[in-house]
Amino acid sequence: MLEKSKPLYQDLSEESLVGKRFGVIKRLLEDPLYVDALETLKNKGAEIVEIDQEQIGLPDFIRLLNLEMKRDLPQYIMKYGDPNLELVSVKDVIDFNLKDTITYAPYGQRLFNGIVADTGTAEDLALIHQKLQDNGRMFFDVPFEKYQLDGLLSINNYHAGYAAVAEYPAITVPMGYSENGAPKGLTFISKPLSEASLLNWAYAYEKASQKRVAPANYQ
Repeated sequence: MLEKSKPLYQDLSEESLVGKRFGVIKRLLEDPLYVDALETLKNKGAEIVEIDQEQIGLPDFIRLLNLEMKRDLPQYIMKYGDPNLELVSVKDVIDFNLKDTITYAPYGQRLFNGIVADTGTAEDLALIHQKLQDNGRMFFDVPFEKYQLDGLLSINNYHAGYAAVAEYPAITVPMGYSENGAPKGLTFISKPLSEASLLNWAYAYEKASQKRVAPANYQ
């Protein structure tokens, strides 16, 4: 009989950062919260390696989102939506919103209109997806291999697009508030099938940093 595997969030370790090598993007070192977070990681035994950001673009990223939405929304609604729902496509949603734009589309429908206007085919989508995945993985793999990194550290969702198209897991945890009161998070990004490691790193950092603090007067 196969033994049931434990949830990834069980048995997290505060010592999981010891000896781990994390790449930090040099241009982000201008952020004092980021620098403070790195000090916390170093104090817990992590090694910090400064790297230059790979100059790799994400061509047609918006088209990827457009074409996937145009393809997936009807499928999602037909599979999970109410059988009586008359809205199926993005065009249907646009037309519905036009009945009362103040209520249904107070900020306009520019993104929806862009989805409908994109006439790309399934073949176009496949090519765009492959190119973006290749670029996303190259963005991480080059420094990972060059510096033998376990992960890369970013801020908020600055590199979420690269992680998404590469299909590399990421997790963001609080690292404090900026001077204007905006919250910021430290983002750990690593290779596929490393979710357990990401949760351990995030857990260890949170325990050490104690930056998960509710804002004043929060209810």
